[in-house]
Amino acid sequence: MSASEPSLRFVRRVRFAHRRRAGHASMRRQRGVTMLVAALCLGLVVVAAGAIDIGNLYFARREMQRTADMAATAGAQTVSNGGACASATASAQNNAVKGNDLSTSATVTVVCGRWDPSANAGQSYFSTSGSPMNAVQVTVSEKVPYFFLGPARNVQAVSTAEATNVRSFSITSAVATLSGGLLNGLLNSLLGTNLNLSVASYQGLATTQIKLGDLAAAIGVGSMTQLLNTNISLPNLVSAMVTAASKSTLVGATAITDLGTIQAAIPGGLQVALGNTPGTNGLLAVALDDPQAAVSATVNALDVLMAAAEIAHGNSAIKLNTALNLGPLANISAKAKIIQPPVIAVGEAGTYANGTPRASARSAEVQVYLNVNLLNLSLGLTFLGLPDLVSVSALNLPIYIEAGDGAATLTSTACTTQQATSQSTIVATTGIAGICIGGDALNNFTNTTTAMQCNQPATITSVNALGMSAVNVSVGSSSPASGVNLTLQPASTTLTFNGVPNSGTAYQSTNTNAVGSAAAGLLTQLATQMATSIHATLLGVDVSGVAAPLLSAIVSVLNPILTSLDALLVPLLQLLGVQIGVSTVHDLGLACGQAQLVY
Repeated sequence: MSASEPSLRFVRRVRFAHRRRAGHASMRRQRGVTMLVAALCLGLVVVAAGAIDIGNLYFARREMQRTADMAATAGAQTVSNGGACASATASAQNNAVKGNDLSTSATVTVVCGRWDPSANAGQSYFSTSGSPMNAVQVTVSEKVPYFFLGPARNVQAVSTAEATNVRSFSITSAVATLSGGLLNGLLNSLLGTNLNLSVASYQGLATTQIKLGDLAAAIGVGSMTQLLNTNISLPNLVSAMVTAASKSTLVGATAITDLGTIQAAIPGGLQVALGNTPGTNGLLAVALDDPQAAVSATVNALDVLMAAAEIAHGNSAIKLNTALNLGPLANISAKAKIIQPPVIAVGEAGTYANGTPRASARSAEVQVYLNVNLLNLSLGLTFLGLPDLVSVSALNLPIYIEAGDGAATLTSTACTTQQATSQSTIVATTGIAGICIGGDALNNFTNTTTAMQCNQPATITSVNALGMSAVNVSVGSSSPASGVNLTLQPASTTLTFNGVPNSGTAYQSTNTNAVGSAAAGLLTQLATQMATSIHATLLGVDVSGVAAPLLSAIVSVLNPILTSLDALLVPLLQLLGVQIGVSTVHDLGLACGQAQLVY
């Protein structure tokens, strides 16, 4: 053996040891990689299982949300009908269970209430205590199992839907006693025009319904909020009414032509605010949380025209002499002043949290001064055989009338699938009204701060007896000093309307006293008061008892004059929006709201 062999064996052993150690290290490395790959695979399996569970959870919640949305919408469509919450609950639950194949293990909870952003600013807009109910909130709950990651988890979805029934209406109306001559005279006085339309023309305007959405488009604004913020010239408003009326399915035969005639006759410079606010007399009082819901509400062309004319005219005096012309019977000096024009209401039923009505129309508040004048009237005492004993050189009867602030408030609506069976309830309240005869009657015409009152007796005539001015005839009392005063207090009546436009129930009146019926006399009621309040003095001495036949004759003379004046004045006041002691509500249509998801 050579000397080099041991060293070669050593080298081989070292190399073998290195290779062995390298093999062990490689095996250890392989085992580490295998364990890492196994851990990663296990993690991926866990992630995949979790993803499946989470995906199933979100899928189940999405389906529950869809079910809750559809159920809430179904419930909202019926929450404001006659069945109220019971009907809405049944509709929502039936839709959830039968319409969406909801699992039998799921629960559906339905809550009725009110969605009102204006009442709960910064809080939840849905409240179970709000009135009237206009919304339904549906909660769908179900235990959704985890296939891999543990026990079942309770999942729920909540949805709220709102639906608003919108009614538009006015209190008192020009159509109550349509008269072509009176309407022409009044509009000519208000607008400075020279119209001469027929009664049929005005009846056509009274049956023409215009959608607010069409009116907004004709004016060139894109929303109800913009419409209510619009100030427009009266000619441009009437022009827009022509365009909007052309799209209406309810339009009088000659309404478009007649509106064009009116528009062409109106001078420039008359402005109208379309939205009514506490500081601005406007045409429309829209009481909706979302004014856009009024887009399908309708208004009547004649009501809009009359109210707009009064708003544009302002509170300047209106001369009524032409409209109240009695010819040979008497000379009448007459003027009226609109303290506050009427307002057309568009809104939903119920009250705000502070108790004020949501939708309320207002009648005009009007002052009227009349002076009935007769000249050279001879009164004979034929029962004494003295036909020309007494002559009346002048007879003046100063009368002041004040009326207004009648209101109509929408208290409930119920929509059904048929217009004829849909209903609205409106409470009509007559405004405070007063009539007086007095020497200071004209002073009331400039008074807007204190209650109407004639505080002085009115000297209505001086009588020449046997060629001598000896007797003064007055109405009222000298001790204490007072004229003849009659005040009528407000009274309320509930009226029910269906959903059919221009139906037989579209105009309803309530007469709360004997004075102000649309058919009965207004001024002739004063004759009854005068019979007990007329006095005669002779050289300052009361001789009413002796002159009773004379006083009775004067009242008899005034009766037919006041009756004739009534025939003109009562409908003229109605055209101005006022009926003494009477409320006439004009229903302009019910737009049943389409439910929409709000949360």
